Amino acid sequence: MRQFLTILSACIIGSITTANAQRAHRNNNQIASAEVEVSNESSRFIEGISINTPTAKKNISVKNTVAVKDKTTPARVTTDEPEPTVKEKREAAEKIKDGLRKNTGLYSFIQDWYGTPYRLGGTTKKSIDCSAFTRQLFADVYGKTLDRTAAMQYMMTKRIYEKEELKEGDLVFFSIHTKRISHVGVYLGNGMFVHASSSRGVMISDLDQAYWTRFYAGAGRY
Repeated sequence: MRQFLTILSACIIGSITTANAQRAHRNNNQIASAEVEVSNESSRFIEGISINTPTAKKNISVKNTVAVKDKTTPARVTTDEPEPTVKEKREAAEKIKDGLRKNTGLYSFIQDWYGTPYRLGGTTKKSIDCSAFTRQLFADVYGKTLDRTAAMQYMMTKRIYEKEELKEGDLVFFSIHTKRISHVGVYLGNGMFVHASSSRGVMISDLDQAYWTRFYAGAGRY
């Protein structure tokens, strides 16, 4: 009986061992199969990059297009002060002629300085800048002293917000290609003002001309 039990136990242990071995073999096969699938997926992924090459070329093409577009030359914009037309020159001459009869002191000064070349920092009849011109005009015509720069003259005057309220002798200010006050002239009436233009020298201009309207910053009365 004891011998029979021993043989039975050996058979059962052998069966269990065989089952475990078969289960392990199946697991190994599954792992190996999974590894093969991962390997295949990797191959397909790598191939996918290769297949997708035309997209990369397309991106390069787009970038080149942008680069070419960036090299496009922009249209030139004229920013110089406008040269007075024949009509404006005639109106200026008439303004001086008529003004000499009404306000000899002011228009004699303008006539004397008319055409003086512009130079930044200039203060004489050889050359003068805008704020030096208005400063000299106020000193000789009105007996008043203005500060040296256009910005300082702007600060020392009382604001005039409407062009319709302007009177002869008021200062008109401009911010040309900047946010600060950079140019000043003296209002003469009927939309005209006298100033030392940076490109034309001392002259009379129309306040309603497009260029001056564009950069007009306001007016002040001293």
